Amino acid sequence: MKRLIQLLQILPWLGLIVVILWLWNKDNLVGSKEVIITNQTILKEIESIGKLELVKYNFKEITELKKISPEYLKIFKLGPDSKIALISIGEATGCIDLTKIEDKDIALKGDTLFIQLPKPELCYYKLDLAKTRIYSLQTNPLIDEKEFVRKAYEAAESEIKTAALNSGIIDNTNTNAALILSPILEKMTGKKVVFSKKPDNIELDQPL
Repeated sequence: MKRLIQLLQILPWLGLIVVILWLWNKDNLVGSKEVIITNQTILKEIESIGKLELVKYNFKEITELKKISPEYLKIFKLGPDSKIALISIGEATGCIDLTKIEDKDIALKGDTLFIQLPKPELCYYKLDLAKTRIYSLQTNPLIDEKEFVRKAYEAAESEIKTAALNSGIIDNTNTNAALILSPILEKMTGKKVVFSKKPDNIELDQPL
């Protein structure tokens, strides 16, 4: 009888020990679960980078603009022609907008992350107004000189855009994408990264 009473007194303590051991094992099991990187998680990380500038071109050019004064009856003009020459300094930058990447453009296979990149683009082109100067200027008194100078600056800025595109800034942007993005994303995800360029006007049916 005494042993039965002693056993009944010990049972609550045994139950408490069993519960503590179960809870301890449960926490260990939860903590030991493998962390899985999903495409959506990778996409959010890429979007946080945003528009990434990958190459910059610097230009120095001479821009000339001429406005012919009206000629009447092939006899006389209303004043001289307007001419301006600018020594223009500017820059153009190529980039890739990573916010355009969608979930279908990302595929994770084993230890390799496949990403289809958006088309490289000309991020911006602009004059350095502090360094661009007027080399020579001749204007007709009958025209708006400020407007004529403004058009010359616009023409110089447009020439920077044309020069950048003709110099292969888009191709160089695409080349630099792999060189610059690979170490960033590989460190971010712990995976090997392989890029491909997204074809124009083609939507993917399946991820890579």
